[in-house]
Amino acid sequence: VYYYDETAAKWLDIGGAISGSTITVQVDHFTKFALMAAEKEQQQVPKDIAGHWAYNSINELVSLGAIAGYPDGSFRPDSSITRAEFATVLAKAFKMEPRNGKVFSDTAGHWARDYIATAAANGIVSGYDDNAFGPDDLITREQMAVMIVKATGLTPVEEETTFSDSSHIADWAREAVVRATRNGIMSGYPDNTVRPLSNATKAEAATVIAKALN
Repeated sequence: VYYYDETAAKWLDIGGAISGSTITVQVDHFTKFALMAAEKEQQQVPKDIAGHWAYNSINELVSLGAIAGYPDGSFRPDSSITRAEFATVLAKAFKMEPRNGKVFSDTAGHWARDYIATAAANGIVSGYDDNAFGPDDLITREQMAVMIVKATGLTPVEEETTFSDSSHIADWAREAVVRATRNGIMSGYPDNTVRPLSNATKAEAATVIAKALN
């Protein structure tokens, strides 16, 4: 609810309590009142993704408010992404309701604590053990595969990987990599490698999440 301040010649927000289709507000004077909806601020498209192969995916997540660039207006699509950052983007992109999940000893005072706890409560992320999550560790591609498969609940696939470096995939991540690649959510490289131990880039992470959403 807004009222018009004749002296200042502008509308001032006085709040209001919403209950169903009713808005209630207390006032102490008569004047012009109006109900208004604030225009949603448009997310700015990062300046360094034009022409990038992951432009559409990055732009989609930016528009959803699931991922953002840096204060200087850049996104740095080819830079690495941490485990905390990936868990946060997942939680935002899949619109997970905040939940009280596992708080690890190294996430208790971390900026992403609540997002990690929410993702953990939804069974999407886990730590290295009961105490350590490694929030600032750069996420590997096989770790990313495991998280995205848990987030989407992809159906198991009765196949094996055919990548030339399949032997480098950890046993705990093998099934997830198969599901993610066979369902077209994650892909390998032109040289027929999947590079499971390589650090995922922000562009790769955005693409995987955008494909999972779609």
